[in-house]
Parts: sequence; structure tokens; C-alpha cells
Amino acid sequence: MNTKNELSRVTIDMPKTMHRRLKTHAALLGKSMKDVILDALEATDACRLSDHIPNKITRKAIKDVEAGRNLVEVKNVHALKKTYKKNTRKYAADFKKLAKN
Repeated sequence: MNTKNELSRVTIDMPKTMHRRLKTHAALLGKSMKDVILDALEATDACRLSDHIPNKITRKAIKDVEAGRNLVEVKNVHALKKTYKKNTRKYAADFKKLAKN
């Protein structure tokens, strides 16, 4: 658990309707509103808000996606599974080469 010295306080103003929705959502989850907000912040950009550092393979995949490289278009989940199975061996070989570098 964090000590008081490791925490910062944030105050936000929000519409009453949003506050009610947040309060209801937290109650349904059995969590505090603070925990719901912190969970949402973590989910929004987990790499920046956590100590996790993506490995070399993940960093390459992110760069490829941002550059529009190695993207595959599929029409549905079935086609995605088929494409994944077809390319798994190729990807595994590429990942092994990349992991060695």
C-alpha cells in the first residue's frame, strides 16, 4: 500500500449526471469511485502509467503498426484465426531472429 507521502491529491469537477453514473458503476463493481477512476486511467495507457517497459518484439510491433507496416485486413474473427494459424510459423521465426538481436 502506498504511504501518504507517495500519493498526490487530484480534485475534478464533473457534471452531476456523470458523477451519479460513476457512483452507480462503482457500487455495482463493489469498488470505490477512486478505484474505478484509477482502473480507467491504467487501462487508458498502461505502458505510460505503469513500470512496464515493452520488450523489443513489442516495440517493433508498435513501430510497424504506427508506420502501417505488416498489417493484415480480415473480414471477421474466423478469417483472423485462419490468417493467424497460417502465419504463426513465419511470425515465430521472425520473433526468434528479432529476440536474438
